[in-house]
Amino acid sequence: MKSKKAISITMGDPSGISGELILKTWKDKNSYSLEPFFVIDFCDRLERISKLFKIKVPIKEINEPEETFKYFNKFLPVINIKKNIKFELGKPNKRNSKFIINSISKALDYSLNNKIKAIVTSPVSKNILLKSGFEFIGQTEFISNYISIKQKKKINEIMILSTTKPIDNGSNLVVGLVTTHIPLKEISESLKLSIVTSKIESFIISLKNLWNIRNPKIGVCGLNPHSGEFGLIGDEEKKIILPSLKKLKRKGRNISGLLSADTCFSMNHRKEYDGIICMYHDQGLIPVKTLDFFNSVNITGGLPIIRTSPDHGPAFDIATKNMASNKSFIAAIKLASRLSKYEF
Repeated sequence: MKSKKAISITMGDPSGISGELILKTWKDKNSYSLEPFFVIDFCDRLERISKLFKIKVPIKEINEPEETFKYFNKFLPVINIKKNIKFELGKPNKRNSKFIINSISKALDYSLNNKIKAIVTSPVSKNILLKSGFEFIGQTEFISNYISIKQKKKINEIMILSTTKPIDNGSNLVVGLVTTHIPLKEISESLKLSIVTSKIESFIISLKNLWNIRNPKIGVCGLNPHSGEFGLIGDEEKKIILPSLKKLKRKGRNISGLLSADTCFSMNHRKEYDGIICMYHDQGLIPVKTLDFFNSVNITGGLPIIRTSPDHGPAFDIATKNMASNKSFIAAIKLASRLSKYEF
């Protein structure tokens, strides 16, 4: 019989909405049938937010993830970061970056040591982390590097976004991104044959391992309008993307393309695919958030662990107002639970 494992939630930026989301989500645990989770955070931070917003949540400090099951029904279990933190909602402080990173690192260690079933990372500010000397453009890249060092092998991660309740009631849109947080003017030169190929491979493996799809059918978007119109509107398709697809098809991958991004995300078109590869950030995120703004989820593929996160930022502008929606946070926990049922 397998031992029970909880889900770990990281603290996120302490000046953002993460504390509010965590507290509201624990309050909603029964309504949404959420599996037990614990938080790696500061007990006093969560207690302060609980009192400020009058979200009555009893907090219980625990020492190990397995204690979650003993207390979860009556308390929010917290593995306490036993250091002093100074934070003000709505006013991020780069000095707290070390605590944010500590929370993520601890969750990763638990996951790599098989003590938890999944990680849900709370939202952070890339700008604040970078100001503190953080060397990565996001949590995804930090997590990939951390695991690569721990396991002494290169991790080929891929950023995946998924709807969970699309407003058109069609099939869920699952997109994988070849490039992520880079300026538009740098995308073309960033698209190398090896990168496009490796990201598509990582996406296929993720759909197999996480979604349990034996032979996923992948649609691949072009970079330019109308996928370049046979070279009339840019040549990245002819020089890079199509050669990548030919290479992958020779390996037996179930791939279609090139797709024009102005039509492939509609209900009738996306039902033809298990996932769609997009060349850049907004090409994938705009349709995902249009179809499911409140319930979409960010998943990191290509990892030996399960990591999801809500598909939004720390929202410093509303952090003092007790008005943040926890729908995407709940969706991230539920998807992490579902994905963790498959062995990989």
